[in-house]
Amino acid sequence: MSQQPRSVRSDDLTIAVEVFGKGPALLFAHSLGSCRHQARQLLQPLAESFQVIVFDQRGHCSSTPVTDQARYDPRRMVGDMVAVLDDVGVPQAIVAGESMGAATALLFATVHPKRVQHLLLIAPTSADEANPASEMITALADFAAQYGLQAAADAVALGAMGRGIPRRIAQVVTAHWSHHQLDSFVAAHRAVPKWVLFDSLSPIAALRMPIGVLGWGGDPTRPLSLARRIAAAARRGRLESAESLAEAAGDPQFYARTIRRLLEG
Repeated sequence: MSQQPRSVRSDDLTIAVEVFGKGPALLFAHSLGSCRHQARQLLQPLAESFQVIVFDQRGHCSSTPVTDQARYDPRRMVGDMVAVLDDVGVPQAIVAGESMGAATALLFATVHPKRVQHLLLIAPTSADEANPASEMITALADFAAQYGLQAAADAVALGAMGRGIPRRIAQVVTAHWSHHQLDSFVAAHRAVPKWVLFDSLSPIAALRMPIGVLGWGGDPTRPLSLARRIAAAARRGRLESAESLAEAAGDPQFYARTIRRLLEG
């Protein structure tokens, strides 16, 4: 059940935050187009062991809409994560993220390594190069701008089915798009796929904390090859892989189970 989010100020924006569970702090940054509600559903099984902190990334769901693409700079979004941890009163946490959130979590770890006990990256999309599917994601943003979020969600479902992904899995991915403000959704989907965090993977090699990486095959927006490269570059890296997005999204226990396994490694 959703609780009333706490409001955290960052960069003249309001970031909506929820905290649940007891134990070591685990901060989770959600993916592009997702929100804290979806993150809560994925991570609820961890509440018995962790203090889970989920939040709406800037421009998403209940956080302040952001229509200026320049304000989706990943370094500014790292600042949002700092503000969230400071507001909750957590000096150090397990820091995790998926897709766009994996990028902000990774950058957070390079900028604030002492605040990261363990880094978990799920289906990373950006590091030393832009998302290889950036043109496809930008086209989705253009389609949404013209026809609306529901039409865009329907188009994603049809496209997924054409790639052999069950419609119900695509609907899991797009289930929370209705929570977003349209212009903010469009701006985020035009800006984020262009992110390039580093010139090389050497900043990852310099990190001393354990780094767990989860990737899966058959997803052009979140290439398994990048997950493998990041895990190989890390001095204390560990890779877990799933066969497909359908395996990950189709099992409500998958994220929690995999996170536990990565933390145990």
